Amino acid sequence: MSLASQAWKKAWNLKAFRSQFIVSLLVLASFAWIFNWFFDFAEGRTGTKLQDPFLELLPVRNVSWTVFFFLYMGILIALYCNWSKPKLLLLALQTYVLVTLIRVVAITLVPLEPPDGYLPLREPIVQFFTNGGRIISKDLFFSGHVSTICSMFFAVQSKRWKPVLGMFVVMVSFLVLLQHVHYTIDVVFAPFATWLCFLFNKKILNSRIPLID
Repeated sequence: MSLASQAWKKAWNLKAFRSQFIVSLLVLASFAWIFNWFFDFAEGRTGTKLQDPFLELLPVRNVSWTVFFFLYMGILIALYCNWSKPKLLLLALQTYVLVTLIRVVAITLVPLEPPDGYLPLREPIVQFFTNGGRIISKDLFFSGHVSTICSMFFAVQSKRWKPVLGMFVVMVSFLVLLQHVHYTIDVVFAPFATWLCFLFNKKILNSRIPLID
């Protein structure tokens, strides 16, 4: 039996891990329904346009596919690094789920209009969860792309891959600004929100699943 299989067998035998993993997957699956109506709600509102001096210094470039590459390559690397570490994989999943739920609340409370120079970010996976594959422009505060890659980065412990994922975080952050799909505050706030979600989930996991390394 491989090390990964042994780790998963050990983890799955723990009720706390098993229940948290199943609940996390169910919540993740529910996003397909939540996003479908929530994005329509967000796009239908009139928000505030912010002044962003830093964004005004950047040229506008369409880098949709480069963002897509760094984001999903980062997710694949995190899965590769943590496949034999079920606790860390669950931690990444729960961090993503929690920070996404907080984003829903934040977007609801802080309606914004896209920045000047906005270019639509074509994101085929996100568009799969929208009505008619529409591009979403008002899910701004705070950045989902940055919070997603940060969820992966914080949960990876590999000394080899951690710096690579750190570079991916920087690239995704810069590129969404270069395409003017986010304000600077959207990008700056995302890692802090994700870090707090990571610490919150880590504390819960460490107390309820103490037997997994």
